[in-house]
Amino acid sequence: MSLEVMQAAMSRPKSIMKNNSGFTLIEVLVSLAIIGIALTAVIKSTSQNIKDTQYLQQKIIANWVAADIINEARAGLINLSKSNEISEETDMLNQIWIWKANLEDTPNPRIKALHVTVFHKDNDQELAQLSSYLYAQN
Repeated sequence: MSLEVMQAAMSRPKSIMKNNSGFTLIEVLVSLAIIGIALTAVIKSTSQNIKDTQYLQQKIIANWVAADIINEARAGLINLSKSNEISEETDMLNQIWIWKANLEDTPNPRIKALHVTVFHKDNDQELAQLSSYLYAQN
């Protein structure tokens, strides 16, 4: 009887005996391509996020520089009365910042408008611009 079972098993078509418990090579390659495309999108998104964070960090520091210059002008540490525009460099957080301060007249002769623009030394792009008003001392 066992000989008959063996002969019956041998006579079955090969498609019935085929083991369907794995993935084909094409299925594996397609899934790897999909994973590769998804990871590329994730890496690009992360890279853009890092660039945006660096830009915002630069803008925040530039705003600190501008606020510092305005406060120094209010305290009288920067003399703007000699000329209407002054341009200097400032070191903040181990970076060199170029700032320009412009003093303008207002309709009220006792009040002057102060405009401060800040640039990073490595770059000519304006990162911050703050305006304030000062009481003009005669």
